[in-house]
Amino acid sequence: MSVLYVPTQIIKTVTAAGTPEAIAADGTYFRQATIIGKKSARTNNTSAVYLGVSSTNDTQAITIQPGESQSISMPREGMGDLNDWYIDVETAGDGVIVIY
Repeated sequence: MSVLYVPTQIIKTVTAAGTPEAIAADGTYFRQATIIGKKSARTNNTSAVYLGVSSTNDTQAITIQPGESQSISMPREGMGDLNDWYIDVETAGDGVIVIY
């Protein structure tokens, strides 16, 4: 029996508020990802983080409150790249956990 899916988890924190950063390196592919507003596995963020597909400040349209999550899915025949998704933070050092 072969394994069809092995879940993976990454933690991404942002160094400076107001400076969006890509969630992961180029070539980090996914079909579905759950993005959680935490800076580590057991520590919620201090404030909201913002998720979007632009690296320009103040353009990330999805708000994730501390400890809350957001799922993103690609079409059945497609794959997404976490490098195309950006997070921005209100508080330096906050971030996300991504399970994909």
